[in-house]
Amino acid sequence: MNQQYQLVHPTLDLFLYDLKEGLGQDDAKITENRQLFWQKVYGDKLDNKKLAELAKAEADSSDDIQLLGNKKAEFFPDPLDGYYYPVQLGDTYALQVDCTANYITDYEYSPQSIDCFEKLQTEILTKINHQHGKLGQTWLIWGQLATNNQDPLATAQACYAQLKFSHQHNWDKDVIKQQGKFFDGTVFELRRLPTANEKLSDGYHVLICLFPSHLKTDVVIEKSKSLLIQLIRLLWYRHKIIWAYSESRKLKDNLKQADKLADSIIKHLNTSLQSPDIQISQLEKFLKDTPKILLKYTNNLTYLDEKRRTINVNIGDYKKRYLDITKLDSHSDWQFLETFSNYAQEKFLGQIETDQANFSPGLTLMENYIKTVQGIIEIERTKGDRNLENLIGSVGIGLAVSQIASSILVTQHPPKPDKLFFLTEAFLISVFAGLVTSIIAWRLLKKYRK
Repeated sequence: MNQQYQLVHPTLDLFLYDLKEGLGQDDAKITENRQLFWQKVYGDKLDNKKLAELAKAEADSSDDIQLLGNKKAEFFPDPLDGYYYPVQLGDTYALQVDCTANYITDYEYSPQSIDCFEKLQTEILTKINHQHGKLGQTWLIWGQLATNNQDPLATAQACYAQLKFSHQHNWDKDVIKQQGKFFDGTVFELRRLPTANEKLSDGYHVLICLFPSHLKTDVVIEKSKSLLIQLIRLLWYRHKIIWAYSESRKLKDNLKQADKLADSIIKHLNTSLQSPDIQISQLEKFLKDTPKILLKYTNNLTYLDEKRRTINVNIGDYKKRYLDITKLDSHSDWQFLETFSNYAQEKFLGQIETDQANFSPGLTLMENYIKTVQGIIEIERTKGDRNLENLIGSVGIGLAVSQIASSILVTQHPPKPDKLFFLTEAFLISVFAGLVTSIIAWRLLKKYRK
């Protein structure tokens, strides 16, 4: 069936993006990120010495570094016609893997069946050890139509069917597909965003650019190169946006869990506070448990806001790069690229801002409850301290009265030598006087201080 669809210089490109350095990651994790990225290029040939040499090309302050220096690209061994092009874009590793079908003689200028794309995809996946881009990836199919009357849409559908993904895909069933123009050629976009319960790699993004047959093939190759230079950055912004939103969904789940736990603790606390005898030990346990929840709540809200800012910044950069692409050809139509930025603005940013509005009051409630409990504990401790002071004061007064009474009674009624003092009337009366005085004094002190 696909023999009727042919392209001149059929080429498949894969754009992969990996996080170079994540928020709060230590040196060991950064080294691991670097190693995983370069394994896509060198596989088992990558050793510590090679990794250390490659690390020297990186820079924290630059947004665009060719990581292989003047060499620029690492070419595939014969007989394949392809290359790796690794660059550093800010905090991200980007890798373009390009492979042109060379399965016939004079492959650069003669038509080939689009069946070659399935083989090209297998070649590329083998070359990168079947690894995914942690931030995302995009497949780009491009080539030149073989004849003037060849239908671009039917050809694009047949090309799309050649690619394999983790999920079944079908041109008619894939909801998100759009079309544009570039140098008289037709550009198609197909994408599937991962659902909330899926991994980022479960989604996919495909671009198909088919140039008309009347152009010279060398011109097509040159124009495609100018497009590839722009795409590697535009797609970086795109995947950074989707990745940040995917991370924000994980943070939202964390906030839901923290919110439920906090709500459970607060309900239990409310029940305890309604008891006439407040147990300070229970309140202190509450204060001991809540900092962990509060820290989790605070950190997740902070990270959620960080993801919001990441999306916002990358939407702005995406729009700028979109305008740069339109300047490559004044007659081009890349409207579908702007559609994505508008979608991200409304859907992604809107959802995160809604989440922030929903969860932020929970943090305030937790903080207020902690302050309230601290206040209650302080009051209860103050009550305890006052009771102790009252007790000491009243006992002191009672002892003083008992001592005075004892002295007076002993003077008036000296004890008999044959009788112990604590069995005499003087002792018993003095103790009784001291006890009564202590009780009266304790009540008076309590009433006065109250």
